[in-house]
Amino acid sequence: MAISLDEIHKPAGKTYDVSELRLLYQLFEEAQGSRIAHGERLRAILQGRSVSHLTASVGDADPLLKTIAHGQTAGAPRILERAYSRAVDDEACATAALRQAIEQHPAWPWLANTKGVGHLLAARLLSRLDVTRAKTPSAFWAYCGLGTIPGIGYRCSQCGLAVAYPVGYQAPGTHLTQGGRRKCPGEFQPFAGNQATRVAPRRSILGGRASYDARARISCYLIGLSMLRCGSEYREFYDSARAKLAASRPGWTPKRCHLSALRRMEKTFLRDLWIAWRGAVNLPVVQPYFPRI
Repeated sequence: MAISLDEIHKPAGKTYDVSELRLLYQLFEEAQGSRIAHGERLRAILQGRSVSHLTASVGDADPLLKTIAHGQTAGAPRILERAYSRAVDDEACATAALRQAIEQHPAWPWLANTKGVGHLLAARLLSRLDVTRAKTPSAFWAYCGLGTIPGIGYRCSQCGLAVAYPVGYQAPGTHLTQGGRRKCPGEFQPFAGNQATRVAPRRSILGGRASYDARARISCYLIGLSMLRCGSEYREFYDSARAKLAASRPGWTPKRCHLSALRRMEKTFLRDLWIAWRGAVNLPVVQPYFPRI
């Protein structure tokens, strides 16, 4: 790497600002990517998938990669083995630096008690957010692509499938049935609901400008999946939201119900994060927008 990760640890008592934390996480990603790339080259050689007469092929290369990571040789080109060992060390240094930075972050005391959010996931998200610029929780939602924009709802008269698209988008001419097993002969027709339809924003708006931070959006999605898998307290909100959607939206597919409930859970998490973070740095806090459950 261009710099030594041993040199970027902060003195005790000081914290990283947003730009420094973002740079630190980028250095971690670069170190991780380098380790993965070198590891895949070695794996191809060790398994005989790369043209090489230096080694016999093996089935499971993981034990040999661990041996190489500790500075030993497994019969692959030595220059590549040394590169892989250095990449492993660089990633370990970057991980240690990230853990130290996150543990000094004002929001970490709250995040540490949130099941499903570890050091690396917290660093990935916090490196994209600036609580001093977010005056309300909805600023976090919009920045992370979790806000909604005006849309138009459509329903198929044949299979009953309901979809929605932002204003200005055209509904597709063909679609699969609600079960997703065959092509439906019906067509989407706009329908008027009791309330204005709101939909998730697209990746870019007219002109190609990004409408939200895609990296922050991915971070929220990964945190949401982690919460579901580990049985976080936010899982109760997801289960409740999904059950209500399944009962009140008969035209929605299970996948749409899942993604909508997941977004609502992520928004609840971001709202709680915003409150905890703003309180930790003595900034004004507004009243919650909606109850937790």
